Amino acid sequence: MRAAVAALKRGEVIGLPTETLFGLAADPMHPDALDRLIRLKERPPDKGFILLIRRQQDLAPLIAPPSPLAVQLMERFWPGPLTLVLPARPEISPLLTGNTGQLAVRLSPAPAVRALLALWQGPLISTSANRAGGPPPATTAEVRELWRGEHLLVIDGQIRPDALPSTLIRVIGDQATLLRPGAIPLADLLPILPDLQHTP
Repeated sequence: MRAAVAALKRGEVIGLPTETLFGLAADPMHPDALDRLIRLKERPPDKGFILLIRRQQDLAPLIAPPSPLAVQLMERFWPGPLTLVLPARPEISPLLTGNTGQLAVRLSPAPAVRALLALWQGPLISTSANRAGGPPPATTAEVRELWRGEHLLVIDGQIRPDALPSTLIRVIGDQATLLRPGAIPLADLLPILPDLQHTP
């Protein structure tokens, strides 16, 4: 973990097992790390990233004050595989928001994530560890093999082969939109979000 923190401080990208998929993690405030991650993933700059946080209080520098509906979802599903897309503070980089003014955030229950964030003391970018269009790796060995030419530090761990990505919901005021189905069943969401909208 300490080697991972040192690598992050140098602007490097690391491999990290989460509660959903194996991810690539980086310092969201380090411009070299952002550039490298975009290059590795061959990711369009308007896609944005998910940020992992250690505790709900860590949202304050990242997003505008959350609406009561957003807070209700946090209290019900965090820590857990729910990613919320919320209005970002104006100083947040457009590379993180995908030029939308909205930021995707999650409070992860994964032991490796929580241990790393406790040492890191800040948010981390998390994006799936697969190459564009490829299947997500499920083990440390698979991540190392996939990215062997990049010399990534990879934290040991394994995810379930049938693991789903996090459920992605945008909340603006009292309006919620399901952007991506995922690990949280729709039946668990509907008691809080009976009018949940879906993106096409």
